[in-house]
Order: sequence, then C-alpha cells, then structure tokens
Amino acid sequence: MTDDTLLEQIEAFLAETEMKPTRFGIKALGDGGLIRQLREKRSLTLKSAGKVIEFMENYRPEQSQ
Repeated sequence: MTDDTLLEQIEAFLAETEMKPTRFGIKALGDGGLIRQLREKRSLTLKSAGKVIEFMENYRPEQSQ
C-alpha cells in the first residue's frame, strides 16, 4: 500500500464518519497533526500505518449521551 492509497482511505473514512482530521490523528496515533502532515507527503512506518488501518477497521461511532 502506498502512502497516497492510505491517505485516500483516510480521507474517505473522514468523509463517512464526519470526524475532524485532528481528532482522527489523536485517536489513531496520538498525533493531532497527522492528517496535515500526510497531506504534505509525510510517510508513515509500516507499524504506524498498521495502527491507522486497525483504528479505522475497529472504529465505532461514539453514542451521544
């Protein structure tokens, strides 16, 4: 998987879930600047990419109180 492919998957996830990019980065990797950096062509290690993919696969929307 290329970085561009992963970014496309993340962008689709953000659109589908209406999650803010900063929140995604914090939840997935503890990095609020993750999406901005990926959009600026930052590369991820395989371990980090795996964590991002795992987060998206296991994500369940939080229920409103």
